Amino acid sequence: MKKVKILWIDDEIEMLKPHILFLEERNYEVVPASNGNDGIKLVEENNFDLVLLDEMMPGLDGLETLSEIKKRNASLPVVMVTKNEEEGLMNKAISQQITDYIIKPINPNQVLMSIKKILMSEEIRRNRIGEEYTQFSAWLNQKLFSEPDWQDWVEIYRKIVDWDIKFDSIYYEDVTQMHNYEKKNCNVEFSNFISKNYTKFLNNKDYPILSYQLVKKYIAQKLSTKKLVYFIVLDCLRLDQFNIFKPFLEKLFNIKTDYYLSILPTSTPYSRNAIFSGLMPDKIAKIYPQCWKSSKDIESSFNRDEHFFIDEQIKRLGILLPNGSKYTKILNIDEGEYVVKKIPGYKKERLVILVYNFLDLLLHHRFKDEILQEIIQNNRALRSLSKIWFINSQFYRALQLISKQDAVIVLTTDHGSIKVEHATKVISDRDVSSGLRAKHGKNISCNERQIIKVTNPSDFGLPAETMVDNFIFAKGDYYFVYPTDYHEYKKKFAGTYQHGGVSMEEMILPISILTPKRK
Repeated sequence: MKKVKILWIDDEIEMLKPHILFLEERNYEVVPASNGNDGIKLVEENNFDLVLLDEMMPGLDGLETLSEIKKRNASLPVVMVTKNEEEGLMNKAISQQITDYIIKPINPNQVLMSIKKILMSEEIRRNRIGEEYTQFSAWLNQKLFSEPDWQDWVEIYRKIVDWDIKFDSIYYEDVTQMHNYEKKNCNVEFSNFISKNYTKFLNNKDYPILSYQLVKKYIAQKLSTKKLVYFIVLDCLRLDQFNIFKPFLEKLFNIKTDYYLSILPTSTPYSRNAIFSGLMPDKIAKIYPQCWKSSKDIESSFNRDEHFFIDEQIKRLGILLPNGSKYTKILNIDEGEYVVKKIPGYKKERLVILVYNFLDLLLHHRFKDEILQEIIQNNRALRSLSKIWFINSQFYRALQLISKQDAVIVLTTDHGSIKVEHATKVISDRDVSSGLRAKHGKNISCNERQIIKVTNPSDFGLPAETMVDNFIFAKGDYYFVYPTDYHEYKKKFAGTYQHGGVSMEEMILPISILTPKRK
């Protein structure tokens, strides 16, 4: 068994020989250094597991030595040994990332316990997490066996996301692999659940809440309070990304979060138009034919009527907005800065709609950009990059300004995304839509176990352009590839983030009410 290697830096190191011998008898290797400069050089030349560092030394003192050690190895645990219990000193030491401290006079057991606490804490934590995950796995299997309903699926997905984020902070390969397997299995079962129940949900006006019901349930209610209402939609926001943002939001707002089910297909032209119009896609195509383009048209043409749609919906709900609503879609930095500058001037408005497209654009650009592909290799990296974006974004700055107003925010998304891993061959006529997770057209066929096939689009609230139109939606992490050049396209799209299909990540979505914590 490899010995734990400890560096002990103290100007009176000769007087500490009994303590060093005590540790060596317990199978620790201790390397002594009598000053800070020698200690720093040893850190540069050796791989230590821990440093014991005297705070009061002539020449380079403990805090200065600590700073230099951290420059060379930021993750190396350092225990400060000090006579000084002054709060200011300890705050300074802690801010420079000491792991623990010991107050002189020291005794051997005190040193030993500090070492064990630090070096064993990771193992103890891993063991505890392993036990907790075993309990979660048993609970999950019991839930799946009992045929979960919509509320159960929300609970299942919330817990899965909590574990996703927990594993971000600890490398535990075996349990992480088990978790990923459990998540894939849950998506299989969730897809079957949607296949059996989706048409029932469309005919149930109470639960679950669907995309087209959001404005009526949340925005209309808030407008009745006479407060300024901000309706903010972050395109392609998953629950795990929202939960990464949440600690920052909680500093500014009181937050109440509900969950809703995205309509199919889980893609912007369908799901977001349903939100803004308050209608399912077949009704949009019927009532506003001038606004509904062919599903084979480019996606950018699909969402140009959002402002019109929501104003029409507000009128149908019997809500009078004398000055109408304000609507801005934010696609770039300049548009984000424009919104930040406009926030103070919105105080006299009733309804302000902001649509942020960064997260969706990020995933679209990842597909084309080798650097982004390298950076965003997995869901952990996606969450990390999402956090970096959020805390540095104009979106966050806008929220900080809104938190100072007498306003309420309804914050949600139109759909999520999933990293696709498995290709499934699709055969169809030439003239079909190009989506990798959802397709629409004539004579479409695919492996029935890997899709939801819709032969009568009206049953799913979808418009049909011809009598023989079909829709297919990919389940789980499948994506569609044509037999022609199958291997080339499989390689091209494997591991990309897509939406349009059936998965927990795409369909179970947060909608949060944020009220400022103004002091």
